[in-house]
Amino acid sequence: MKNRLNIFSMCLILIITGTFASCDKRFKEINTSVDFVSTPNLDYMLPNIELTILDNTYYCLGDFAAAYVMHVTNRKSYESVTTPGGYHGYHFEWTYPNPFRNVVDFIERSSQDPERINYKSMGRIIKVYLAHQLTDLYGDVPYSEAAKGYSAQIYTPKYDKQQDIYNDMFKELEEAALAFDNAKMKPVTSDIVYKGDIVKWKKFAYSLMLRLGLRIMKADAVKGKAMIEKAIAGGVFQNNDDNFMVKYLPNSSTGGTTNPTSNGQPHIFVRYPDNYRLTAPFINQLKSTQDPRLPVFAMLPASRTTYSAGSKDTAVQKGWPPFGDRRMESPYGSIPSAERLIYSTANNATFGRYDAPYIHLSYAQVQFQLAECVVRGIITSSTTAQTYYENGVRAAMDQLKHYGSEGVISTARVNTYIAYNPYNPANTEQALELINTQYWIETFFNWYETFANLRRSGYPKLYENLLPSSVHPANLNAQMPRRLTYMAAEIASNPNVQEVFQRQGPDVTSTRVWWDKP
Repeated sequence: MKNRLNIFSMCLILIITGTFASCDKRFKEINTSVDFVSTPNLDYMLPNIELTILDNTYYCLGDFAAAYVMHVTNRKSYESVTTPGGYHGYHFEWTYPNPFRNVVDFIERSSQDPERINYKSMGRIIKVYLAHQLTDLYGDVPYSEAAKGYSAQIYTPKYDKQQDIYNDMFKELEEAALAFDNAKMKPVTSDIVYKGDIVKWKKFAYSLMLRLGLRIMKADAVKGKAMIEKAIAGGVFQNNDDNFMVKYLPNSSTGGTTNPTSNGQPHIFVRYPDNYRLTAPFINQLKSTQDPRLPVFAMLPASRTTYSAGSKDTAVQKGWPPFGDRRMESPYGSIPSAERLIYSTANNATFGRYDAPYIHLSYAQVQFQLAECVVRGIITSSTTAQTYYENGVRAAMDQLKHYGSEGVISTARVNTYIAYNPYNPANTEQALELINTQYWIETFFNWYETFANLRRSGYPKLYENLLPSSVHPANLNAQMPRRLTYMAAEIASNPNVQEVFQRQGPDVTSTRVWWDKP
């Protein structure tokens, strides 16, 4: 009887255990969402990363970088736009938790599959692009420990020295370019820029290397020259088809922010039609040289309340003073608000569209950089500086066709412009001014890059030509800013920032970053 009871008990236990096991399995099946993605798909991650390279914090780009390079003004005084804090840190605040964190995750996940080495290389190049913008804007920033909160539980990352960041960026670009393998998987549908074309990705890596190599020439000429030579040998952009250009969709603004699939930068003009204006130095440069790009960039506003099409007649375009709201002509009185309609804003049919493309790095920029390298004797080339320069001008005008029919400039008009503005410098300084003034024009709307190159090259001479503050008070203490300042929240929460102040200098716009030597 006892044996029968034991056998019965064992059978009962097996039945109950099996039942619970079955229930547990069924419970797991029932409570697992078919829509839940526990492991992100790299092909879903890549287009989002490419779209968000351009930060949605348009005020940082429009209020400060654009104002510093005198392309756009929000009618504030120089001291107002250089006061530390505020929107200065918005690019920092946007980039780290969004594209930077995502691309670090993308790199780590693609590293787990040797078949996705091309994905990994693309991620490494994008990471360098994001990092170079951050460090060029702020100086020392989190890099080696950045975006490691989840993977390594690092919540207050250290701030790397800019020189160390640059050295690692060069390494990353070279290794990424060499690691591409045409026999491995390529994101031909999810890559919204190059459609998985690894030849173009290599050119992007080396073109970015050229940019960075030239940028550090004053700080480390030996390293800079070596990287420039390596970039050229690796193969840089050869035409406008190579441009790293992100295309967007015509989604409208929602609640003060823009849809992730739209270009957020035009939002400053769309939302504030009575505020932002193109500046006098920019408009005057285009008008005085009979530049056919003027109506592509500018129009007179048709209304103070809505951003609608206005006159693109070049004769009537007029730039606002770079800082403040007083006239630039004697007796320098305040500009009445009603007169804002006679000052140019961005053309709403070209750059002022939510679906306007965004060119991060272009063939035109590469040509201007090569022209400068020849002029300065950094490289020896069978191609003359003049040829590189003219190639750059032609490419800069040709690429505007991507902004719609109003961006198309005929070859005849380009030839006329080059003939009217010949490359015939009397000396090296004049050559550098010609080249970098064209770079200044070409990077319209790419104001982080405009700001970096203006600091590096010193051209065009914008601040030297400002009216004295005795007649234009908004220009008080105006000199070229050298950086943006950190976020107040970051200073309060990350103790590692304090070391930067000791090493780099005070957190003000006049503090120079490592590569920015006098």
